Amino acid sequence: MPWSGAGRSPCRDSGTYSTSLNVRFTGCSSEIGREGMSVGRLTILSTDRVRITTWLPSDLNDLAVLHADPVTMRFIGSGRPETLDEARSRITEYCDEQRVRGWTKWRVENRDGDMIGRAGFGASDVGRELAYALRPDHWNRGLATEIAAGLVHWHNKHLPGDQSSSSICAYVEVGNHASVRVLEKVGFIFVDRRSYKGAACDFFQVPKAEGACTD
Repeated sequence: MPWSGAGRSPCRDSGTYSTSLNVRFTGCSSEIGREGMSVGRLTILSTDRVRITTWLPSDLNDLAVLHADPVTMRFIGSGRPETLDEARSRITEYCDEQRVRGWTKWRVENRDGDMIGRAGFGASDVGRELAYALRPDHWNRGLATEIAAGLVHWHNKHLPGDQSSSSICAYVEVGNHASVRVLEKVGFIFVDRRSYKGAACDFFQVPKAEGACTD
């Protein structure tokens, strides 16, 4: 879908999607989110099949495995697997973002508590940038769409105080057709094609009536 650390991600998702999404928020205000990092793992939101949570230092190995997979990383960042040190830097960055602003790219787990990916938001000049990455063995199950829909819902319930930055956008590297389909299913519309972090990407936003501003 979109998108990932570098605004692009590889998650393929050909499953069908129900518009009656069952999303539950647990202590998901920005203030609670910041406190959650000091007292343990916080559940940001949950859907029928996944939970999105904050990070703990003990999640390093799980993230390192995810980001060391060349298939997962094809449309993420520089398009190459990352090292353990790079994963460690990401964990630190995610925890700092959660503490300072109350949102980041969060950890995604299944109902058994196993980490299956990460998803959330990065900052962009037009607002929050939706991003995710899932383990390849969890592609083609409709999970990417379920997660993206939950995140859009969370965004609309937790708009920034500065309305000029209340947009939600996503970048998809040209050729990542599965991610385009996911975005379209959850209400994004194509805006234009532009260069983004060294790659040709299609730029999407949720229409203003859905909670986003135009570029």
